[in-house]
Order: sequence, then structure tokens, then C-alpha cells
Amino acid sequence: MTPTLPASLRADCSQCVGLCCLVPPFDAEQGFGFDKPAETPCQHLCADHRCAIHDDLIERGFSGCVAFDCLGAGQRLTAQAQARFGSAQWRERPEVARWLMAAYPRMRRVQELLATLTLAAALPGSPGGLSELAAQLAAEAPNWPTWSPEHEATWRDRVRTALAPLADNQSI
Repeated sequence: MTPTLPASLRADCSQCVGLCCLVPPFDAEQGFGFDKPAETPCQHLCADHRCAIHDDLIERGFSGCVAFDCLGAGQRLTAQAQARFGSAQWRERPEVARWLMAAYPRMRRVQELLATLTLAAALPGSPGGLSELAAQLAAEAPNWPTWSPEHEATWRDRVRTALAPLADNQSI
């Protein structure tokens, strides 16, 4: 049986404000149709935060968009922004945009750490403690957007150390 990720670690674009179409840079050579600088909206991002060409991404040269997975970082950060900044106009406020731009890359990286731990914990013969470490990391989710680079690096090292026995286990 192949392990699967829980809903909190799977992208749900309907609950996001199009962060993957706004924050990261695009590179045409990597399957994004054109070059786009970071923190610039994709020309196909609509006002409702949806993609105008979603049904034709591959045909229009956007295989990179099809392959990209935020692992739920977009909707998690969108929900945190809404809770943190409140009000009906939270999306139009410049301080919210700055916060989202700064937090999204970190949120995506930490979601990837959590997804890796979650999948590794489900493998037969995986080292003990992976589920507990994943739970500890998930418990810190409200603080991920404001983590310092050093705190993120500490977690990356903790995850790498916890997963190291898997690299030595040839049966997995």
C-alpha cells in the first residue's frame, strides 16, 4: 500500500489566493510558458485568484504549473492570513501582501518537511519517532510564517537526522 498525504498536506486551490501564481519566479525553460519575476502575478491569474488557462496548461506550455505542488502551503497560509488580519478587505491591504510574500516560501518548505516526515513514518520499517516529530512540527504551524531562518534550519536538520536511518536501510 502506497502511503498518502492527509488533506492538510495536499493543495486545495479553492482555499488559496493564488500564492503559487504570485510569489515564486517562473522560468520558461522549466515549463512555465514565460519568465516571470518573483512577487509578480502571473498574467493568467484572475481577480478571483484562479487561473484563466487552467484547463489548457500543458497545451500552452505550462507543464511546470501542472507538476508544481504546494503541499497545502497556499491554503494554510491563506487561512492564517485571514485569521491574523481579519476583516472583509484583508486581501487588499498592503501589509497583508508583504506578509504573504515573505511567508509563502518558508511555508512551502516547511510543508515539504512535514509531508516527508508523514510519508516516511508510514513506510514499513521506518525509524521510530517520525510520527511524533511530525506532530511536533505540525503543532508549530501557526508560527511558521514568522520563523527565523535559523529556526527553519534547525528543523531541517532535525528532519534530516530523523530520516538518515532510511538512507541506510536497503529494504525500504
